[in-house]
Amino acid sequence: MRDHITLSSAEGPDALRTERLRAVLGARGFSASADIDDIRDALELGASALGEALVAAETVAACEARTGRCFFIRRGPDGRADGFIALLYLNDEGYQALMYGRFTPEAPELSHLAARDERALAIYVWCLAGRGVDDKRAVVRAVTEARREAFPDIALFARPVSREGRMMTAALDAPSAGAAWLGWVPASPPELRGS
Repeated sequence: MRDHITLSSAEGPDALRTERLRAVLGARGFSASADIDDIRDALELGASALGEALVAAETVAACEARTGRCFFIRRGPDGRADGFIALLYLNDEGYQALMYGRFTPEAPELSHLAARDERALAIYVWCLAGRGVDDKRAVVRAVTEARREAFPDIALFARPVSREGRMMTAALDAPSAGAAWLGWVPASPPELRGS
């Protein structure tokens, strides 16, 4: 099994939320990683699962370096990547770019992403994939639980291209989670958050 780069503890205004995110994803077998080999392994899995090449590993690594909470991998007993989750945390500039059609998930501008010391205004579910049925379920559960536990109060955007992505969006669009339009899942109202 490959050693993971040890990531620093969360910092900035979203530190508590980021720690919750890592804990929820960790409970489903996903660990944060900035290791380029982990990213490459995951992107190979993603390309195989989704039937097309994804962004360059260096692009994912740059986004992880800026946000500190972008990339999570799940490995099987054989050490292979069995699933991954990639999230883009948008700052005000990124949120505006998304709203006005200037945001490009294929080549995100780093200035659109919330740095470690910035509060995220929205989350774009960039990509997620799982190898087997259990891995796919783990991906969907991890993202929906992370949404509920870590970031229930900010808008979540997704453009699902796979069955798992559509399942995740549908789960986030449950009656208790608010409505979703065109892949947009708005922030949950305070009375539904339970906090």
